Amino acid sequence: MHHEKDQKLMTKIQDTEGRRKLVEQEKQNAEKKIFDSLQTEMEHEIQGVKKKYEDIFRVKKLELTDTVKARESSLEKELAELREQRERFERDKNKLLESIEKQLNENMKIIETMSQHFDNIKKRFETLKVMSSSILASDNDWSAVQCIPDMCTAATNLMKDLKKDFPELPTLTDVTVNYKQFSFSKTSVTKISENFDKNIMINNPYQNVYDMTCSGDGNIVISGATSNTRASFIIVIDINGRMVKEKTLNTGNYWPFRYCKFLSQHKVALVCKRDEIGLYDVRDDSYIKKNISDVISSWPKHRYITCVATDPVNNHILVGGYKSRDVYVFDDQLNYLHILTLSEMIKCPRDIVVNDGHPLVCDYYGKKCFVTTMDGLESELVGEFMKPYLEGNKFGPRSVCSDKNGFVYVLWKSSSQCYIVQHNHDGSQVLTTRKLGVNADVVTVAETSKREKLLVATYGTPTTVYLYDLLTED
Repeated sequence: MHHEKDQKLMTKIQDTEGRRKLVEQEKQNAEKKIFDSLQTEMEHEIQGVKKKYEDIFRVKKLELTDTVKARESSLEKELAELREQRERFERDKNKLLESIEKQLNENMKIIETMSQHFDNIKKRFETLKVMSSSILASDNDWSAVQCIPDMCTAATNLMKDLKKDFPELPTLTDVTVNYKQFSFSKTSVTKISENFDKNIMINNPYQNVYDMTCSGDGNIVISGATSNTRASFIIVIDINGRMVKEKTLNTGNYWPFRYCKFLSQHKVALVCKRDEIGLYDVRDDSYIKKNISDVISSWPKHRYITCVATDPVNNHILVGGYKSRDVYVFDDQLNYLHILTLSEMIKCPRDIVVNDGHPLVCDYYGKKCFVTTMDGLESELVGEFMKPYLEGNKFGPRSVCSDKNGFVYVLWKSSSQCYIVQHNHDGSQVLTTRKLGVNADVVTVAETSKREKLLVATYGTPTTVYLYDLLTED
């Protein structure tokens, strides 16, 4: 019985074990079916996500490619412009070197010719000296007196040749070259009148005057910006304030600050920020211009003009820039010539006038006024103007001019006060100081039929030009 019962239990155990295995197999089959289903679904999801991000990557790649191409195009254009500027610079440099070499060769030929000529003169002098010595050494031996006619003939011919080749020789013997001072012949003393002779009101919209210049025939040219600062202007008036001509000039998006100086009796050199230079003819109101950056490859991108000066002797135009020691020199046809580099003592030329071949430079920001040279490419410092004794230490030279006797007039200005100071020819002395009760900005000298007058233009609204008499005492 025990055995039978054990067999039955074993049979049930085996049957249960079989059913358990069957359930385990069904479970595994169900799990595999679920896994396969999830695997398939996951692969579909992965494919969808992959495709989505591939599309996003493709779009981003196209956008990046377009951006890179645009930057490459811009850089290529900029590189081409820089190469073109460098080529222009090389051409300008080669032309300048050729000109210098040509001038050097010509000077060497002239020096060689002069050297040969002086050697010849020296030999003739030595011959004359030997003949004179032999006569003097003869003491009472009058046998050598027969040489005197030959000696006189040689001396006479030598003096004739010298006078023929060097007619200015008698005056050259008294000349001393000294770059530390000017040489003027003055027979009179000029003083600024205590009170102004008259004033001229400049009507709207010409309110912001930046420069003023006068011609020999009495015309006064005034330049500046209109009241809305959207354009610049040129007006021509006579000494009585009557309007002769007026012209408004569009300057685009740049600051319309315009400066002027007479180059000849009828032509005025004009410059305007940022890089415009031109010639204005007072006879027919014509105006021609060009951009400095178009002809000078080295013109800095952000530089703007602060002043203009003219050298009537050489018919040159000098253009100064903000916080720069480089002065750009042009001829009377607006052709670029070279750069004149000012002394390191000068920070920023605010106004320049050429007096007796020497530029007088107002360094308003450095609060000093200088006398310099302009021979060659490097300007040497000749001297510094004596600063007048004024209350406070905030005065700087804003504008400068000179009269026909060589006296120099400087407008010394602070934020609230203005003084007209008369200096001697080299600025080493202060002769007269006049306090102005107005906010002045420009000073110049006008020549009239009777006498010269000192003109002072105010800044702001309304613009007034004050005329002071220059009193001359013999």
